[in-house]
Amino acid sequence: MTTKQTRKKEVHPINSAHGSDKSKDQFPFGSNVQPSEQKKGKFPIWPEWSEADINAEKWDAGKGAKEKDKTGKSPVLHFFEDPEGKIELPPSLKIYSWKRPQDFLINQAPVVVKNEILFDLFSANEHLLCSELMRWIISEIYAMWKIFNGGALNNYFKGTAAEPPLLVWKPWEHIYSLCKAVKGHVPLFNSYGKYVVKLYWMELIGSPQWEGKEGNLSF
Repeated sequence: MTTKQTRKKEVHPINSAHGSDKSKDQFPFGSNVQPSEQKKGKFPIWPEWSEADINAEKWDAGKGAKEKDKTGKSPVLHFFEDPEGKIELPPSLKIYSWKRPQDFLINQAPVVVKNEILFDLFSANEHLLCSELMRWIISEIYAMWKIFNGGALNNYFKGTAAEPPLLVWKPWEHIYSLCKAVKGHVPLFNSYGKYVVKLYWMELIGSPQWEGKEGNLSF
């Protein structure tokens, strides 16, 4: 009896059904993650969405400007840093460096929404398509755009509509920065670097830093 019970304990239901290597694929951090880090929670639970919180947000816009340090020797830049650290990317995307918008947009003012009619997530992100996760994210956003706005935009580009159409779904309306949570809001560039993204009923606070992969930038 003792031998049979021991053998039963050694067989895990997940490993027996899918193979023992599946768990390694699902958790890219592997055995290098210390138990103390696991207890902290590598993946924090995002807070529930609240329009009241957005409307009360101060955004700290003025802190993005240059300020002199206490000695008065050189200017100091203040930017928002995510308290949870930089987001984990798929293992297939190798990070070369992290940059903020003002680091590579030298001769133009950064904007969140540049053109409300033309929407292209593929041209600038071809170097990300090697990742299945990124392909899913980009494709789902573009599918939503085509489903809700495709018909009206086709008529406009064919010349059958004189005025630009009213878009039913705008992806940038899920982004909040220097604005209130009202219908039709347009997020503005925040030099301090703090943005809030609405994901269904959850709230994600982040800083706009793009990862560079061999000279390419991810948008």
